[in-house]
Formats: sequence, structure tokens, C-alpha cells
Amino acid sequence: MTRTERMTIMNLSRRSIVRGLAPLTLALVSRPAEASSAPPGGPRQLPNVLLTTHQGRRVRFYDDLIRNRIAIINFMYADCTGICPGMTANLVRLHRTLGDRVGRDIFMYSFTLKPRHDTPAALAAYARMHGVGAGWLFLTGGPQEIDQVRRKLGFADSDPVADRDLTNHAGLVLIGNDALDRWSACPALAEVSELVKLVSWMEPIA
Repeated sequence: MTRTERMTIMNLSRRSIVRGLAPLTLALVSRPAEASSAPPGGPRQLPNVLLTTHQGRRVRFYDDLIRNRIAIINFMYADCTGICPGMTANLVRLHRTLGDRVGRDIFMYSFTLKPRHDTPAALAAYARMHGVGAGWLFLTGGPQEIDQVRRKLGFADSDPVADRDLTNHAGLVLIGNDALDRWSACPALAEVSELVKLVSWMEPIA
């Protein structure tokens, strides 16, 4: 990945996310934010499916994870030997940089692409192996529920054959503030300083 690709940031409204991140991911072309015609309130756009954390707790996607929060989101799977370990390691660095703000006013979520395989116990082991700290949840659920979340957030390829190949999954991190309907995505391997700037952009102006 070139420095230009690492520095690329795509600013997206929720409507853009629902329309799909994947074509933008492949191009990695910078674009301005679009004004969203959707009213505040994610249930109209984002699913509220029931999921399970790596700690075994049952949560609703929108109500418990996204509503009125700044969220940092990526997709992975525990036995991935491609981009996932590098993404997780970089997000660990981001977590350490953000410190105790994670779990208080910033929340990190990693969703498995292999819900049939990645049980809460498997995700908990993955989190321990990578030294994941508090405020960062790894989530699994029913295959249909996980797929619905993935597609609504745009982590899907328009080519169904390519979409079924998990080794080609997008190496993006999605960062958003539901309360402001402000969403952006960039490569998960971007410099941590750039990710911090993007998180800061999600915060309301005092």
C-alpha cells in the first residue's frame, strides 16, 4: 500500500454507507461528504439485529453499539492470515493512543466475517492474543445478522463471486458519529496519527 493510499480518507454520509463502501474501497478515491437526506435516527437505515460480544453479552447493533456514539468499525476473522493481523495490530496502536477515552466516549467494534466459526470464545482468544484493551468489542452472531450489518455498512463487493472470497475482504476502518450523522472510512493500515485526526473530526465542536 502506497503512502497516498494510506492517507486517503473518504467522507461519507450514512446514505453513502448504506449505498455501499465496496466500490469506493477498491478505487480508494477521495470524495467529499454528501449531505444525507435521511433524518436522524439510525433504525431507518442501520439494522438493530441481535449480536453477541466476545464476552458473551447479547447486544443490539444500533441501540447498544451505534446510537449517539462515536464508533470505530472493522471486519475481520480470527484465523485470517492476510490483512487481519496487521489491521488489528494497527488498531491496537490506535486504541493505546486514544487511551481511556475508548469505552467512554469512543467505542471500537470488530465484526467477524465468519460467524459460524468465530464463537465468542474464539474471538475472546483472538483479542487476548493481540493485547486488545477495554472498550473494544469483537462481535459475532447469526450469519444472516452479520451479513446484514456488513452490507448495510458497505463492507461488501458488488461482484458476488468476489464477495464470497473472504481473503479479498476490504481492509478499511469505518469511523462515525451517529448523533451528527458523520461517517468516514480509510485504510485500516493508515498511520495512527491520521486515524486519530479522523476520530477527532467526528467530535462535535465545543
